[in-house]
Order: sequence, then structure tokens, then C-alpha cells
Amino acid sequence: MIKEWYKDWFSSDYYLEVYKHRNFEDTENLVELILSNTDIKPDAKILDAACGAGRYSIKFAERGFDVTGFDLSKSMLEIAENEASIRNLKIDFQHYDLRHFKSEKKFNLVLSLFTSFGYFESDDENFLFPQNAYNYLKEKGYYILDYLNKGYLETNLVENSEKFVEDNKITETRFIKNNRIQKKIIISNGEENKEYLESVKLYSYEEIVKNFENIGFNVKKVFGNYLGENYNKQTSERCIIIFQK
Repeated sequence: MIKEWYKDWFSSDYYLEVYKHRNFEDTENLVELILSNTDIKPDAKILDAACGAGRYSIKFAERGFDVTGFDLSKSMLEIAENEASIRNLKIDFQHYDLRHFKSEKKFNLVLSLFTSFGYFESDDENFLFPQNAYNYLKEKGYYILDYLNKGYLETNLVENSEKFVEDNKITETRFIKNNRIQKKIIISNGEENKEYLESVKLYSYEEIVKNFENIGFNVKKVFGNYLGENYNKQTSERCIIIFQK
């Protein structure tokens, strides 16, 4: 039984520190990749699922899109709302679990980015949001899945790493168990240690596509990184799939 690790980790004070290396260049590249491979117009409605601190919501809102973002972490949503306010952007941020999101709106584009997929123990739970999102999408709308690449990860896993962020030493241990990529994160400031866990179910490209096609989606394009290079099952770091309703 996998504990609900995401509740503790995503609401911690350290989450954004650990992922500081996910820079704005990556964000810009992925936004450009999405926009250049879909035909959504500037007034389109976008849903950013598990939006975190809102970096993608903000980037799309800055381009004039009507953005709704939701996340389970209230602390992340607070950061997102503050950032949007500073930029004078209107973004509808909401507090929801991926499995329980509801909306009366119909969207042109649904975003599931930065591996915000595979958190849960069962396949039914993991594919519940894509199934629900299909109903929230307008006809010919798009669903973008930015996910890890199982084949690459299995042969290129970095088992141990450490770094320092200000006064904190961050030690990460990664391993694959029960078809899940698990990461133990220990943060030490010299006085105390805090330990967190990440655990994401590993799905192959074929498994993902089969489940999405069963829902009703069609694959439009697939890429292996944020620069839009071709996807390769063994060598691509990411699996970025553009589905269309």
C-alpha cells in the first residue's frame, strides 16, 4: 500500500528548493512546443491539472489564454495566486485532488505536466482524471501529457545524488520497486533531518496510449524532450504526448 506521499511532499517548504533546476527555459520551451503543435486560439480555455506553484498557468495567462489551475497543495496555490497577482493576471486557481476535480466549463486544452501522472496505486485511479478530462474538453480539444520515459529511466537511473541549497543538504536516493520509481529525499540543515518520499507508477508509452485510446483520445504527436525532438523509447528523457479528442 502506497501512502499518500504527495500530501506531505508537495506542501512542504522544501519542494520548490529541490526542483529549482526546472528552470524557466524548460517552461518556455514546453509552452512553445504545445502552442506550435496545436491550433488553439488566444481566447482558448486552458485547464492546468496539478498546477503546483502555477508556472505554466502563468505563462499561458501571459499570452492571453483563459486559464484555470487546480492543485491539492494549498501552500502551492497560495504561491501561484501571489505570483499571478504580482503580474496582474486573472487565473482561476482551485483546490482539488486530481481524482475529484469537477467543472462546469469546457476547455480547449488540458495540461498534465511535469509528471503529474501516476501518483496513485491503482490504474483506475491514475487514469480517472484523463477519463474525466475527456468530458471537460471541447470537441477536437487537446490533452497534453508530459511524463517520464519508462525505458530511459530503467537504464539510466541515477541511484544517489546530493546537493546544497542555502544551508540545506539534500540527499536523494532513487530505486525502482513494484513498477514504481521511488525517490527518498532527506533534507538536513545540520540540526535536524526531514524525510520525504516520491513514488510514481511506471507506464510505457504503449500502455499510456492504449488507455487513452480506450477513453476516446487519439495520438496527434509525441516528443522526447521539451525542444521537440523525436521520441525514442530508450534514449528520450521525457515522453510528451499530444492527444486530441
